[in-house]
Amino acid sequence: MKLGQTTPAPCDNKHMKFSNQHSDASDQFAGINHAQYREVSKKLELTSIKNCRDLGGITTTDGHIVKSGMLLRSANLHHASDEDLVTLKTIGVQNIIDLRTRQEREAERDRLLSTWDLYEIPGFTERRELIAQLRGVIFKPGSFICSLYEQLLNSEESQTCWTEIMNLLVNKPGSYLFHCTQGKDRTGIAAALILAALGVDDQTIRDDYLQTNLYMDRQTPVMLERAQKYLPKHIHIDIEQFLVAAPVYFDTMMQTAEPYGGLLGYLQGPIGLTDDDIATLRKTYLE
Repeated sequence: MKLGQTTPAPCDNKHMKFSNQHSDASDQFAGINHAQYREVSKKLELTSIKNCRDLGGITTTDGHIVKSGMLLRSANLHHASDEDLVTLKTIGVQNIIDLRTRQEREAERDRLLSTWDLYEIPGFTERRELIAQLRGVIFKPGSFICSLYEQLLNSEESQTCWTEIMNLLVNKPGSYLFHCTQGKDRTGIAAALILAALGVDDQTIRDDYLQTNLYMDRQTPVMLERAQKYLPKHIHIDIEQFLVAAPVYFDTMMQTAEPYGGLLGYLQGPIGLTDDDIATLRKTYLE
């Protein structure tokens, strides 16, 4: 498997207008029904790190269980308190994978322990995605994120990201916390791919993805606040589509992976995961 990294282009934050008000309409669009959620990953009771969950305890199709404290997902660590950082250390976290773009990292830098190894592996670059996707789909609810999910599996830079992550998990065994800004899209896809590699069924992977809606922060993502650089000043983004983990987004990911035979086939195809790699992952992260 090849390693590589893309350098994003700079953005600014002028003139963009958003609404942070949550609406019932957004839940209806997203197909969200909080009463039907099945919590499959363990939510950590941290006060300063949002949407932080341990994938430990999830069961695979052959009856194995993901080890606790080895694979964690979250939103960014910019506001992480000393107490919560110590909690993560006590759990066993050794490595942080930051999926955000350079601009996002510079705007809200993670607070980390000096003993942790940091891997900055952006899932995409802002310029390419915003220019290619924001124009023409901005008024159609959900269409930007659906297009983004296709790119997060099909684009060369995103495939490089997933390849790097799998290389780390295979070749540098340890406890990892991976995150983006909200812990929703890039983190959700990373979690889905990791769980698929470990042999978890699609329904459980979907449940973990949708579980994010229980903990979503209603704040506008930093990346969107800079999007005006690429858009006419009069355009207003439907912010709600960025604040949910909608079933249609997960379905888009699965449909994009379908030509490869599903998520595992995608990993064995463009991501280059071998049978030996899969065996190593399962030996390392399952019990």
